Amino acid sequence: MRAMITAAALLAATAGTAQAQDACSFRATPAVGSWAQYKTTRNGQDASMRLALVGQEKRDGKDALWFETVNESERGKMISELLVPSYPFEQGQVIEMIAKRGDQPAMKMSGSMMGMMRQGGQPGGQGRGGPGGPGGRGNPAMSWASECKSFTVVGSESVTVPAGNFTVTHLRNPADSNDVWVSREVPFGLIKAASSRMTLELTGSGKDARKSITETPQEMSGM
Repeated sequence: MRAMITAAALLAATAGTAQAQDACSFRATPAVGSWAQYKTTRNGQDASMRLALVGQEKRDGKDALWFETVNESERGKMISELLVPSYPFEQGQVIEMIAKRGDQPAMKMSGSMMGMMRQGGQPGGQGRGGPGGPGGRGNPAMSWASECKSFTVVGSESVTVPAGNFTVTHLRNPADSNDVWVSREVPFGLIKAASSRMTLELTGSGKDARKSITETPQEMSGM
């Protein structure tokens, strides 16, 4: 999960009034069913990550979306599904979370527990959906929404990744020299990312995503 969180935290755009307006537009909401798959390499170890919008429903009379991340690494498979009012979104907007690790039962975090997480109480600490978990700080969409103004535009380039060749906008965070390459040609916008610790490259995308968690989740109890 850490590899996915770190890589997707680079989903960003740019500072500066005119540039920020243009670059942050890469955050536009994809259609339900859209997905993008990535290969990540961290400390010499490969992993994969998939981002997808896998459903929509009414909640309290308002439209909501199911945003899913699937991370596979040497530690196994981790799936998280977040019910959110829109994409991108902030941590405080998450309505509900369902998570499944490997063959373990899927677990659902209720609205009241999400509230505890947002307030920094339990459960919501490290490893339980808090800052280090699937519903906490660092989630791909949350990073996209909150960090876009930290990046500046380097320019337009052509890059080749396993999914093909793309004309992209190159963005860089001056504070840490993290780089991302983004394009409106694919869902979620991200084509490539690179930092001192890891790289990420698009391996494929499509429009036929469905929920990976099909079982009825168990309610996550308090701690």
